[in-house]
Amino acid sequence: MITLNDIEFANRKFWTGFVATSFPTALDEETDMSLVEMIEENKAADSNWWGDFTKYYDGVLEETDGYIDEPETLICELTSTQTLKIEFHPGDTVYYINDRQIACTGGEYNIWVFPFTDLLKYTEERNDKRIFLLLLPLTVISDQDMEHAAEIISNVLKEIFDENLCDQFANSIVYGLMEE
Repeated sequence: MITLNDIEFANRKFWTGFVATSFPTALDEETDMSLVEMIEENKAADSNWWGDFTKYYDGVLEETDGYIDEPETLICELTSTQTLKIEFHPGDTVYYINDRQIACTGGEYNIWVFPFTDLLKYTEERNDKRIFLLLLPLTVISDQDMEHAAEIISNVLKEIFDENLCDQFANSIVYGLMEE
């Protein structure tokens, strides 16, 4: 089990792996590249570290559909009545609030759980950019919030990536989280 203390932004290997795998619909419209492709092209992630972290091995997707019995798990208190649990499997990241599954980002992803504006309200009390980033894959962004969301996301990504990459990464994330 890991906690927020284990994933300070200085833990770049965790955060680059998390960002690369948590936005399956993120896309740069100009280059037609996925976020993971952009991160890999810029050598901003260590896929070997993320594979070890998620306990990936050749054949895990075929043998178990990418799910393992004892995944790395992050647990943190969101509020006095809500606990966030995130399981990191080789083929999926599964989100729980109070042990109730609310989302996953794997092959049959189920994201877009709540509006981006709710994320802002929810995280402003805690003022913790890590909580913001952990919950960001579960949001849906409206047209009216698109520019503001891209700016906020870019600023958070500056904690992890070179500043010159953050706008492109943020715009691809916003593209992937836009209302359909």
